[in-house]
Order: sequence, then structure tokens, then C-alpha cells
Amino acid sequence: MADIDVQSETEGANNWSYQVRVTEGDDGHDYRVTLSWSDYDLWSRGRVAPQRVVQAAFRYLLEREPASSILSKFDCSIIRRYFPEVDRELPGLL
Repeated sequence: MADIDVQSETEGANNWSYQVRVTEGDDGHDYRVTLSWSDYDLWSRGRVAPQRVVQAAFRYLLEREPASSILSKFDCSIIRRYFPEVDRELPGLL
């Protein structure tokens, strides 16, 4: 199982920015990720910290593709372009 480390970078009026490091064995991958308030609300309904939503988003992605296939910089909203079922399934990972 991968280790997912999420570190807060900035908090804006409508989104959060994070540095994420995924480590699988000896391999590490770094990402810059933003999460909009609307996706945060849709996926968590405010029940958990935004950082936990980003961590769940990475768990969701890693169940579907290797860390090396994940874009190095993205907004979490792009996940639904590749996995339209994310809005229904990701809340279950929180």
C-alpha cells in the first residue's frame, strides 16, 4: 500500500493548494494539487478537513492507476474527466 503525505501550501478564497508525495516502496512521486471549495463540499459535506479529501482522492486514483500515471500538477476536478463515477465513490473513502 502506498504512503500518501499531503502538506498544505496555501488556502485561497475558493480553493486549497497542496504538495503531495506518494511513496511506494523505494519509489516516490511528487504532485501539486488544488481542491476547490465546491469539490470539497460535494465529496465531504464539510465532515473532514480538506487535506483528508485530497488524501482520499489519491487513494481513489491509486486504486485505478499507478502513481507514475497520475498528472504531476492538477485540480481535483479533473479526476471526473477520467473517472466519472468519482462523485459517487470518493465520499465512501472518507
